Amino acid sequence: GHFITVKNQLQSIEPTIVHELTHALLGHLPIPTWLNEGLAVNTEHRFYPPVTGSHRGGRDAALQHARHQKFWGPAEIQQFWSGDSFHRTDQGNELSYDLARILTAQFASDWPRFTAFALEAHQSDGGAQAARERLGISLGSAVCALLERDYTPDHEPSGPPATDIHGG
Repeated sequence: GHFITVKNQLQSIEPTIVHELTHALLGHLPIPTWLNEGLAVNTEHRFYPPVTGSHRGGRDAALQHARHQKFWGPAEIQQFWSGDSFHRTDQGNELSYDLARILTAQFASDWPRFTAFALEAHQSDGGAQAARERLGISLGSAVCALLERDYTPDHEPSGPPATDIHGG
């Protein structure tokens, strides 16, 4: 890949460069889109912390949390696990990146377990089997806890049976 900009705009695209280079480094892994984007956004924010918006905490974070709670129903969360929600043209696009950021940051708090999870997570099941085996959680439970709603199985990634994580 490559980036095109004018000389005086380099600083404005540096966060994008970090984000896209993270994708390039992850390209050999068959990880779910949400995990790929979560890693890219968290890496971008590590080098270029946001200065405005929901990531600062306080009132903005509370408003963003309310937006997540209102938006993510079972159908929308299935789009998230499959990666389709990242292509939406409405608020679902922004909320997908933010949910991926939050979940990835939460899971990465135990780095050794997270590393094992990331190396085994597969797009074919949204990372469900690797989450159960390496993090000891179900992804549906994690997202329901984050959204402060009762767990239902329709929040779990749908896909092939958990034993067929390699798409074969």
